[in-house]
Amino acid sequence: FTSFVAGVAIFWFTYTEIVKIYQTSIESGDPISLVPSLITIILGLGLLFGGFKVWQSASKNPEKKSFWLKILAAFFLLVAGWILIGEIPQMVATGDEDVWQGLKVTVFFAMFTIPFQLGISLFLSVLLFQKLKGSNILRIVYFLPYVTPAIASATVFKQLFSNRESSPVNMFLKFLGMEPQAWLHESKGVIQILFESFGWETQQWLIGPSLALVVIIIHNIWTYVGYDTVIYMAGLSNISNDLLDAGEVDGASKWELFKYIIFPLLSPTTYFLSLMAIMGTFKTFNTIWMFRETLSLGTVDTFSVTVFLEFYEKLRYGYSTALAFVLFAIILSLTYINNRTQGKRVFYG
Repeated sequence: FTSFVAGVAIFWFTYTEIVKIYQTSIESGDPISLVPSLITIILGLGLLFGGFKVWQSASKNPEKKSFWLKILAAFFLLVAGWILIGEIPQMVATGDEDVWQGLKVTVFFAMFTIPFQLGISLFLSVLLFQKLKGSNILRIVYFLPYVTPAIASATVFKQLFSNRESSPVNMFLKFLGMEPQAWLHESKGVIQILFESFGWETQQWLIGPSLALVVIIIHNIWTYVGYDTVIYMAGLSNISNDLLDAGEVDGASKWELFKYIIFPLLSPTTYFLSLMAIMGTFKTFNTIWMFRETLSLGTVDTFSVTVFLEFYEKLRYGYSTALAFVLFAIILSLTYINNRTQGKRVFYG
């Protein structure tokens, strides 16, 4: 009887949400496809069913700790299913441009941060591992940005990349014979700015990340390169010198030693750092909030910033909660994809 009543309630709720979605679509004059809404509703129903099954299995477990963990898991599944049915289809129906803009900015931020961050860190770790003179001091210098308070370093970067012509970076550009830039106040894409300097036109899909976002990317790389370098050096210390000596005896060059011995044996470290970098870039907030300027026109607002604005400024609590679940699903999906693709190539020795 309880299952029957719950089923009728869920069916009625789903029906009213579909009607609400299409009323919103008709009022706005923008017809929507049924497919995205059906997908999210089906996922929501699947989570509700999963929560019900977990709830059922909790009663069969006599251990107190496991029982309450399953009850908690069932509760979260039920809430997630309810939100998927009630809130996310509304997001698709209204076509919130801020959400898609936030997702695009987040993708740009991750795409231009992670490869450079890991590449520079790997180069520095191999360089500093050579027992060069002063390498110990350089290790401390490279690690200092990571332990520096994020607010303090962001404030310094805002002064370096100020839109004033007398700012250090603009003075350097003038020394090179280039025009000063607005930096954090610039909403144009870097590719668009580059093309306009040559008098070329740029397609909308080719404008790239805004110049303001590039400053944040540089700051993020500068901050985390030291941390990644230290972790890479820890991985290098675990590589046996016998393998490198054997490679040298066989006539391998420095590049061949790196390509066929060092880099493959660093795959667990690379896997860990790439996983942490993906999760970090998709949920970063504090430094981006410090760098935000009105004239950047939202071109630096990542998905996490969008969720924050929806919750604290627009007071759309249910909608922001749904967006938080979307962000969680994106991070979970990227983690799974990374595990399936890169995880198989990890060599643990």
